[in-house]
Amino acid sequence: MTRTAFLLLLSSCSTAIIHALIPDHWLPFVLMSRVERWSERRAAALTGVAGLLHVLVTMLAGGLTILVGSPTIEDLATRTGRSLEFLGGLLLVVFGVTYGIWRHRREARVHARVDRPPADPGDHVHAHGHLLERWFHGALSAGALVLVIGISPCALLVPILFSASVEGTGALLASALGFALCTVGTMVGVTVFAMRGIRRIDLPFFAHYGDLISGALVSAVGLLMMLHES
Repeated sequence: MTRTAFLLLLSSCSTAIIHALIPDHWLPFVLMSRVERWSERRAAALTGVAGLLHVLVTMLAGGLTILVGSPTIEDLATRTGRSLEFLGGLLLVVFGVTYGIWRHRREARVHARVDRPPADPGDHVHAHGHLLERWFHGALSAGALVLVIGISPCALLVPILFSASVEGTGALLASALGFALCTVGTMVGVTVFAMRGIRRIDLPFFAHYGDLISGALVSAVGLLMMLHES
């Protein structure tokens, strides 16, 4: 594995873990399990299914981006005289900074409007990060909860997969597998941990700064790729 491929693998894994720690990936399952009296096994299974769906949707978005964007970036490399790896790193820097700042500012505006948490989690599930609370009005079935959380792709992984595809099939598969394992493992692990005697885990730091940190990490990897290819 090349140095660049290893950096992309680390980036995909760290992005997956930080992103999955944002409460909207697991807190709804914890709250609903208390309201509906789900067993720990059922809550973990539903969280795992949502995580797998989340991974699948993200992979589809990444694959489509690679299919559509590869000819464009190859043409750009020819016209600018830069390597594909350099341009892939530049993409990570631009996307990471833009995404991180945009998501952080959006999250800050949402939390500024929240006066207090709901008294009954069954009446309203306030999910951080992806603004999922607009989906939760009244009762919500287990299948609907899995679908709502699972169909939202991790946008930060898309440029990572695109850059990994430049490095080759091995780098692409490693980044994709690392993201999948870390995403599902983190979501299920935090859900189970929250159900085992912890009264309330909210992880407000990750709710407020998770996307900003992820964007910064992706940008840092992109910068290292650019410096390596310069």
